[in-house]
Amino acid sequence: MQQMKFDISRLKGKLGKMRDWMNNHHLPPKMIFFLMGIASTIWFLVRVIPKPTRATYPCMRVAAPMMSGFVMYLLAVLGLTAVSRKTRLKVLNVRYWSSFLLMAGVVVAMAVTPANNDQAVQSTETRTGPEDGPNKPIGDAKGIYPGRVVWVWNPEATNSKFEHQDPDKGDWFANPENNNAPVIGKMFRDGVLKLTGKKDIKDSWDAMFNRFNEKKLGKAKGYTKGEKIFIKINQGQAGWVLNKEDKANGNALPKSLPVKDSRRVSMEPTETGPYVVLELLKELINDYGVDQADISVGDPMNPIYAHNYNVWVKEFPNVKYIDRTSTNFGRSLIKITEKPLVYYSDKRMTEKLYDVIEDANYMIYMAVLKPHGAAGVSLTAKLNFGNVGRNGAGHLHYSHVGNRREGTATNTGYHKYRVFVDLMGSKYLGQNSVFWCVEGLFGGGSSEIKGPVKYFMEPFNGNWSNSILMSLDPVAIESVGYDFLRSEFDGVHKHDAVNNEWENIPNMFGVDDYMHQVADSTNWPRGMIYDPDNSGKPLPVLGVHEHWNNPVDKQYSRNLGTGKGIELVSIPDNLVKNAKSGKRN
Repeated sequence: MQQMKFDISRLKGKLGKMRDWMNNHHLPPKMIFFLMGIASTIWFLVRVIPKPTRATYPCMRVAAPMMSGFVMYLLAVLGLTAVSRKTRLKVLNVRYWSSFLLMAGVVVAMAVTPANNDQAVQSTETRTGPEDGPNKPIGDAKGIYPGRVVWVWNPEATNSKFEHQDPDKGDWFANPENNNAPVIGKMFRDGVLKLTGKKDIKDSWDAMFNRFNEKKLGKAKGYTKGEKIFIKINQGQAGWVLNKEDKANGNALPKSLPVKDSRRVSMEPTETGPYVVLELLKELINDYGVDQADISVGDPMNPIYAHNYNVWVKEFPNVKYIDRTSTNFGRSLIKITEKPLVYYSDKRMTEKLYDVIEDANYMIYMAVLKPHGAAGVSLTAKLNFGNVGRNGAGHLHYSHVGNRREGTATNTGYHKYRVFVDLMGSKYLGQNSVFWCVEGLFGGGSSEIKGPVKYFMEPFNGNWSNSILMSLDPVAIESVGYDFLRSEFDGVHKHDAVNNEWENIPNMFGVDDYMHQVADSTNWPRGMIYDPDNSGKPLPVLGVHEHWNNPVDKQYSRNLGTGKGIELVSIPDNLVKNAKSGKRN
């Protein structure tokens, strides 16, 4: 049975209604105190005894002062009564002393309990940035070239004259005139060759599938005809930014969305564009020989909109472009699985996914480079939120480091339960992926719902980021993406006025906690065993985590020749220096 979730406002409301009812019925103040004390004590004990870590929950922090004041009062009354009977001193009037101690107990309890606001009740940590310093790798590197992350940059990929998007006027980052499709295609292709060390695209993909199957099946084999591939894109925010009319018409742009609509945002969110995925489809189908009908593309929780669909379907009409609601506009219907497929390791709940995921022999992650108001960053791990079989993923936000609605750090620090670890470790999700990619052609603004902004850091220097990241190590690509975002959104440089709401959000303390945990089980919360498949076997090491030396040189331990962590390989090769050869790689 799914555990009920309470927040501060709901608990306050319930207690407030109880208080108002008591006042309206003219109950004596002492009786009100007793009833509130009993209720808060029962609530606290019922919630905390089964799981002590719940004592840190916001609702528990609200109940604690009332409970502790009530308990202190009872102890004081019992103690004074015993003393009074023993000494028979008339001056020791229990009635008056107990009333005094009642007030004192409440004051003391309130004083030792953190104030009731998001910052105080959920986290007192004020540090920012990562806990570990540069070039201290954690975990075991994965991939054909272990720990390799390829970063492809080409300033010709996008239209540098494009400044600020306004979808209502048809001005949008995904428009063909703002994307140089041939350049983007070549960037992706060159990256795949560099990732695998091959000279031919077919050989590159064969090497990736062989490596994956050797790990999964115990024998090296390439892709077999008829096996299913699911390409997971980032279309998460469009599902609640666009209105019903736009969704029904399959539109990409919310031209009819009223200004007063609560889902309205001033700039449309940065999500998957059409051309990186188009090149991926070309390589899998035209070069590697996968049948179109064996490939599914989409974000299960949300629909695919016209700006992507129209580009892809024109060249590959038989690929399955998924939708969970209907088969309108050429979409392929998917369904939620009958049984849970993910078992969260904090035992709070389980998760159903979708049949397209359950049936997939292979997954490919196509994320976007952008910050996130609660998680700090939105990369390949966060991409899994679109895979859960519900109307939304808000039920998973409790494990984030921040509060998305306020952009504040509320659950900072390390060695805490992070749902990303379970999702990355699921045999249906992260451990079923052949390839991870982060599209950064138009880097996202200061949160997941913001439009793209031009980046300040080297080598972008006030232009669009024009980048693609890819890896066969899911932890390494998260680490590199995080380093880019925490360096760009450092709280110092201010991006355009519309998209700079939370400029320092990627630097909340503990954003990379999940990266530490998937790299090394010693970083797990005390007493926690991650086992998302309910297999009885703890999650293995998924990859390597590390931070670069600085935002200019961007060197990791393998670039410096000092360790077996991440190797950042750049295209062009003059962006990241390889200390072993004295040359840029």
